Amino acid sequence: MKILYSWLKDFIDIDLTPEELAQKFTQLGIEVASVEKTGADFEGVQVAQITQIENHPDSDHLHLVTLDLGGGKTQRVVCGAPNVAVGQKVPLARVGARLGKTVLTPAKIRGVVSEGMICSSDELGLTHTRARGILVLEEDLPLGTDVRSLYGPADALFDLEITSNRPDLLSHLGVARELSALLNLPVHMPKVEEIAGEGESLQMDVQDPKACPRYTGRLLRGVKNAPSAQLIQDRLAAMGLNPKNALVDVTNYVMFELGQPLHAFDRSEIEGDTIVVRRAAAGEKFTLLDGRELTLDENALLIGDKQKATALAGIMGGLDSGIKENTQEVFLESAYFDAPTINKTSKKYGVSSDSSQRFERGADIGMTVFALQRATQLLLACCGGRASQIRDVYPHPFENPVVSFTPAQINAILGADLAEEKLKDIFTRLAARFDASSTPWTFQAPTHRRDLNHRWDLAEEAARFAGFDCIPAGESRAFVGFTENPKGVDLLEIFGQKLAGLGFYECKNIDFLGEKELQAFGFETKNAVKIKNAMAQGWDYLRPTLLPSLLKNIEFNERRGNKDLALFETTRTFTLIKGFPAEAYTVAGVLCGRLTAEPFFQAEQAKPDFFFLKGVLQDVLGGFEGVQFVPAEKAPVYMHPKICMDIVAHGKKIGVFGAVHPLTLQNFSVKAAEVWAFEFSAKQLEKGYHAQHFHPAQAVAQFPPSLRDLSVVVDKAVSYRQLAQTLQNTPLPMTMHFALIDLYEGEHVPQGKKSVTFTLAFSAPERTLKDQETDEAFHALVNNLQEKLGAQLR
Repeated sequence: MKILYSWLKDFIDIDLTPEELAQKFTQLGIEVASVEKTGADFEGVQVAQITQIENHPDSDHLHLVTLDLGGGKTQRVVCGAPNVAVGQKVPLARVGARLGKTVLTPAKIRGVVSEGMICSSDELGLTHTRARGILVLEEDLPLGTDVRSLYGPADALFDLEITSNRPDLLSHLGVARELSALLNLPVHMPKVEEIAGEGESLQMDVQDPKACPRYTGRLLRGVKNAPSAQLIQDRLAAMGLNPKNALVDVTNYVMFELGQPLHAFDRSEIEGDTIVVRRAAAGEKFTLLDGRELTLDENALLIGDKQKATALAGIMGGLDSGIKENTQEVFLESAYFDAPTINKTSKKYGVSSDSSQRFERGADIGMTVFALQRATQLLLACCGGRASQIRDVYPHPFENPVVSFTPAQINAILGADLAEEKLKDIFTRLAARFDASSTPWTFQAPTHRRDLNHRWDLAEEAARFAGFDCIPAGESRAFVGFTENPKGVDLLEIFGQKLAGLGFYECKNIDFLGEKELQAFGFETKNAVKIKNAMAQGWDYLRPTLLPSLLKNIEFNERRGNKDLALFETTRTFTLIKGFPAEAYTVAGVLCGRLTAEPFFQAEQAKPDFFFLKGVLQDVLGGFEGVQFVPAEKAPVYMHPKICMDIVAHGKKIGVFGAVHPLTLQNFSVKAAEVWAFEFSAKQLEKGYHAQHFHPAQAVAQFPPSLRDLSVVVDKAVSYRQLAQTLQNTPLPMTMHFALIDLYEGEHVPQGKKSVTFTLAFSAPERTLKDQETDEAFHALVNNLQEKLGAQLR
């Protein structure tokens, strides 16, 4: 947002240099991208011509320069600029001249008195004409001309980076309000005389009050289109717009001044006596003012008459509705449109304007009438004519919620000790209504500050306007809501490092999903966190799962010929629990294609399967106690019902892994025949985890292990987990490692049974085991398997 310093001073009496004002913006948390100085901030500088140049008697690089000021006046000064030459016309500042805040006085330079100076562009503050040495002026300028008259008055143009949650700052009035609260200075609103109006305006048929909660307008009859006032033209040019005519310029001027977008329609293009605000019909064609033709869906909002549309609401007018040179009647619109509606339409059709940027962030619903009156005043002054009465369709007046709080709560949030009088002063300046006569205090924000609806919001405002240095350094007592969990963050980092070490590539996706993607994964939208002001179509909900985004990553890669993928993502997911948003730290990954992208000699290119994925998770989760993999009682709809297992930690399900359902792959246009996926939450794993707890590396075994193979026959119902736990829980006087190497069912194995073979490795850190010791340990394992699971040695 560009802010012109002189325009800002129309609203608030500030006496700050542009540099000082930029510091105030930074103090308020408003980023200043640039400050461009314009015009001339000096006095007493005249055009003079160099007539003679002599060497300084006591310097190699200084010169004594004689100048002609016209009217028989001459002046000699000392100058060290390398580009001086006889005949040049230059700016001469004599004694008493003011350059910025400096007043020139006589100076003795190397023994020679100089009663003036030839100026460079830097010394005059003309940064846009910056050049080395003195400033050389045009040859045809009359001698004695006031140089200040050549450059216009001094001014500064601030380019401010306004965040999406502060649409109230997208105007000079909005920025003045912010400075008013900081500096405790009053805001001067433009003097607008209420014009009662002659005759009625057009009728208004607002068919969707949710998309257009307020629609205000009036007719201007008998106007004569003319150039706008010079001040309006100059200020619009500073904002980067080319002035056109008064009927167009005034609407832009008021938008930059007050933050309220306006639109002027040529009345002759409106059939009948009614303005209609409606949703578009599916497939309806509409041609914009710039000539682009759009095919709209039923979510787009249109302005028009009963026969046709004349504007894409809040974004841009239609091709035939624009103001013309011979326009004599104008319908002036000042409305408030629903922010998500405008945002979605703007993003979907790639159409943006200064108006849409304000509406899609949230304009001030309380400003429509005042802005209309302001625009009417300026237009009648430029174009003449008569204004009708104002018609205002506003069925449900908006008020911000009332926030109740105590000073102690504000200080507890900040970890500060702000005095009650200081807090009262700040909140009085910010509020539409503020009552501190009893406890708790109550605060209601004005309509232009919809972001102040909780005591945490008010605590932030208190810190901004009191100064963030009010929060003591060191051990702060501040309470921070919705902060990141350090354990969760550390765990995600550990999981990410492990997966990267296993050959996975990390993805970073945006945290939004659409309704169709949620439905494809079996999530009900009532349990998802809906975004009030979605940034684009299909970004309506915060992600309750990371897998849809990873499937879209696969589809994106497949379209570019990359089919062998191992991808993962670690970040937060969001769900609604008892109606309130809740966060979880989640890890998810997908595998498809081949494990090796290129063949090597005669080796086959391996493909990932269920057991490979299980091995990945055993590696990733192996350091956490209480983690188990169990067959899924009911697989999620997005997973294959027969190839899915639950991940359980401390008796609670934390995730799943297995094959993605073919229908899910089809819904996401994934071509791979198989995609293996996993996803789990880190919450239950935090219990026994400490970020500063390091497991020392185990020493490499110095003695060879004793190896045995163990084959047992067990019931088919016995799971691998039961076998593994029995082996692990058998007390032995040495270290034992095992691995499953064979599973057999069929001939020579009784019906209803299966043969399972493990390889066992027995070892001791201080010596080689004797055969007798190994045999005893082997039989202890067999006996425990037989006792616990009914296993028979094969």
